[in-house]
Amino acid sequence: MNKLVLKEATQEYIIYLYQPEGRGDFGEVKLDLTNDSEDILSKPEEDDTGYYAHKAAYRIRQYVKENSFPLHSIQAWY
Repeated sequence: MNKLVLKEATQEYIIYLYQPEGRGDFGEVKLDLTNDSEDILSKPEEDDTGYYAHKAAYRIRQYVKENSFPLHSIQAWY
């Protein structure tokens, strides 16, 4: 589970903060819309493998498809 918080959205990119399991520090994921690439700007200690960052990037891509960027959301998977 990730807690997602929109940090910045422009015509060129979107940055979301993500918090693994809704606890601890936040990391940052940037989705570059001009070249459809993702960058992990920072990872919290709780995400040493980057697993949660990649899950967050996947959800951000869904937001782009839906053209809807919530300020706060919870990303859960089973």
